[in-house]
Amino acid sequence: MSLRAVTLSEGRTVSRDFDGSFDRECDICVIGLGTAGAISAIAAAKRGARVIGVDLSPIPGGVGTSACVWDYYYGASGGLYKQINSTANEIAGSGNYLNSTKPGYKRSYITPVKSLALERNFANYGVECHYRAFVTEVILDGDRVCGAIIFDGEQSIRIGAKVIIDGAEGAVCRLLGLKELGGRRSDNKSARFSRTVGVMYNGMLLGRWCFCEDYAGTTPEEAARMTFRWATEPPCLVGRFDERSRLYASGCEMGRREVPCIETERVYTFEDYLAGVRYDNAVFYSFSPLDNANPDIWNEDEDFQDWQLLCGMHAYGVSVGIPPECLIPKGMGGLVLAGKHIGTGHTMTSTVRMRTDIEKCGEAAGVLAAMMTERGESALTIAREHFDELAAALTESGCLDKSNDRGVCDLNVPDGEMWQSCRLPEEYDELRQTLASIHPSLGLYAVRIAKDNRAGLADTLAGWLGSEDKLLRENSAVALGLLGDRRAARVLRDILRGECEVYVYESPAKYHFGWLYTTELCNYIKAACLLGRVGDKSDLELLGSVAAYDGDDQRRRKAAEYAKASLLKFKK
Repeated sequence: MSLRAVTLSEGRTVSRDFDGSFDRECDICVIGLGTAGAISAIAAAKRGARVIGVDLSPIPGGVGTSACVWDYYYGASGGLYKQINSTANEIAGSGNYLNSTKPGYKRSYITPVKSLALERNFANYGVECHYRAFVTEVILDGDRVCGAIIFDGEQSIRIGAKVIIDGAEGAVCRLLGLKELGGRRSDNKSARFSRTVGVMYNGMLLGRWCFCEDYAGTTPEEAARMTFRWATEPPCLVGRFDERSRLYASGCEMGRREVPCIETERVYTFEDYLAGVRYDNAVFYSFSPLDNANPDIWNEDEDFQDWQLLCGMHAYGVSVGIPPECLIPKGMGGLVLAGKHIGTGHTMTSTVRMRTDIEKCGEAAGVLAAMMTERGESALTIAREHFDELAAALTESGCLDKSNDRGVCDLNVPDGEMWQSCRLPEEYDELRQTLASIHPSLGLYAVRIAKDNRAGLADTLAGWLGSEDKLLRENSAVALGLLGDRRAARVLRDILRGECEVYVYESPAKYHFGWLYTTELCNYIKAACLLGRVGDKSDLELLGSVAAYDGDDQRRRKAAEYAKASLLKFKK
């Protein structure tokens, strides 16, 4: 047996011979006991696997505990996490802890409650944990992972494992030099992180957050400075607190909304999803709005612009079925992923980042890893030849629940533990009525995902460009632009030559979040974005005039940014 210990040195993957001597042996080593990794460890141990867990923090649970991100509001329901939450309910009901749940709201748990619930389940299933420890080297046997070396602040510990689960936001994969999918195409930027604190407010403990910067491309020293700077910014400033609202906890982690995704055996992007790609071998369904929190959407990938800006879907969420191959790094055996770094890419990662979804991702990874050790087979073999057994185990716990496959849902209308599915326009008369309104979102989305008879659809939309109904005419041009049809350009030019008009739609149903109640329709901004796709060089002067705006109107300023992005497309 020829073993190698692999790590990074000055940004490069290096290796050395390893003698095969381990201090600990286990079936599965989970690196990172965060939101996903903790559930992975429990799920694998529950099937009888010997599990060792490692985490840099002093407690398990990741951002859901040590970063004070207690109340992630969306995500699909069901799975092993409910067992852990049942334990948390017992702890919370002891009378020793304050509540963090608003009436009619999804249940949330403050730091000690959830971390204690995880610890009790670790103890119940025999998970051995090493805290304040991190992985320094990964042991390889050919192209298969078989162990890791960790450092706990005092000593290095060599752990032999049949399977390693990377639940540490891709830390194991980076040591191995595995390929990352990168951030957005324009500048490789990823979504911003969030600084969250715990606040005592009206007798409850609530998370309060602000959106910070982006770590992409920074050195460890630069990232540390950013973290320190944001630790002294709102909502952490003392001036924000008074007798009614008091600082309870600042947390010891940042909540990263996006981490670099790893190239997996199957990469499933949101662009694929919009193109109608669905997989019948999902191991869990996620549910979330697409809200990556980057303010400069004009620099985002077109799939995100289509959803957020052009279709105006900010008040809607989408369910996505994740296949097991998204949890398996490409070309590397003995390694499974659990967390936001699975192979979904920059835009799609927003759909799988909610707490209950990440917990289901962790469960799927844990069961997959346990089956690998039970059968002595690779992750790909389990995923492709024994999928029915994998699916049955996940279905039994509720992790895989096909009723969670709800397509697009209205974020203002809860439906049990999920959200109410939306019906998209199916007939041309319905589509026309939707596009003639101040809230054309579902009609525009229906056009964007249309798979059949696109030519007939485009011709119908083009026929509405001559309508005397201003909203129908303009919204039809946006719809044509979503299809990449150049016939939209004439009306888009007319929009940009006119006033920057805004229509405000208010949802008749309201959930907890005020920013979802209203949706603005501003075709002036949309036209500035789309003309770069369907226009031609004769539009340079018009786009230049829109881009030159430097006044106080925030919508026209936003349109100017999209116009600048459109100009760049012509220059390329």
